[in-house]
Parts: sequence; C-alpha cells; structure tokens
Amino acid sequence: MDSELHQRLAAAAGKRTYRRLGELTGTHPETVRRYMQGQAPSAEFLAALCSALGLNGSWLLTGHGPLLLQDVRSDALGQADAAELLTAVSNTLTQLIDRVEELEVFVQTLDTRIRAAGTLAGSDGRDRAVKPGPVANGRSRSERPQATRLGDRVGDAVAQRAPAAAD
Repeated sequence: MDSELHQRLAAAAGKRTYRRLGELTGTHPETVRRYMQGQAPSAEFLAALCSALGLNGSWLLTGHGPLLLQDVRSDALGQADAAELLTAVSNTLTQLIDRVEELEVFVQTLDTRIRAAGTLAGSDGRDRAVKPGPVANGRSRSERPQATRLGDRVGDAVAQRAPAAAD
C-alpha cells in the first residue's frame, strides 16, 4: 500500500480502534489492523469505510478533493467558473418550471375529476352539475382562495360543455 493512502486511512480513522472500524465496515478487527499497518486494503473495505464515515472516496484514493462527501458539492461550486454556474442555475430553473407545469396540469385534472364526480344524472338522462355548498370552514365560493376559484371555473366549464358525439 502506498504510504499516502496509509496516511489518509489513518487520518480518516482518527482515534477509532480497529475493533470499532471493524464494526463500522463489517471487517474482522485483525484484518483492519493489517490494512491500517500497511497491507493493501480491499475495495470492499474502502467502500464500507467511506460509507460508514461519510468519506469522499476520491479523496481517500487519490488525495484530491474534500475529505468528507458532504463537502464535495460546495468544493465543486468553489472551483466552477461563472459559465458553469450559470448553466447549472439555468438547468435547475428549467427543471423547476417543468415540474411546476406538471403540478398545475395534475391539479387541474384532479379538480376536473372531482367536479365530474359531483354531477348527477337528471330524470331526463342528462347530467347536471351539483353546486357545492360552503366549504368545511364555512367560506362561500367567493371567499375561497384564488386557486380554488380557478378550479371551480374549470370544473364548471367542463360540467357545462356538451357531451362528445359518439362515433
């Protein structure tokens, strides 16, 4: 094992005993002792150690980057140039906008389905809308939040549209 990797292993282990490192990694303490004293560690041990201690595997293997995995993102942001940061912000905003649009469609579809479930077949066989009464907290339709009123309008329009002609 190269001495630099050994130094990083020792730094990562801190004051933990071989027994404790063995418990954390699922490795026999004697095997941990051999790894810590110079024998080349297995990939499984290194992966388990990184996972158990929250280490950045790249740092452990190469010495590059931050020690802890939780610091990788901030380190990458610190090294990024302005164009990379703007691209990342732009991509994130695009994803957020797409998600908001998906949520809007979902809410409208859900509201339409709820309103459609509130229609009753009249005696003449045609559907008629059932006008909802006050909401549970006692507010009338006009006192409800704007988003709910928009849903009411969509639901009313769907309930009033003519049924599609059968082919």
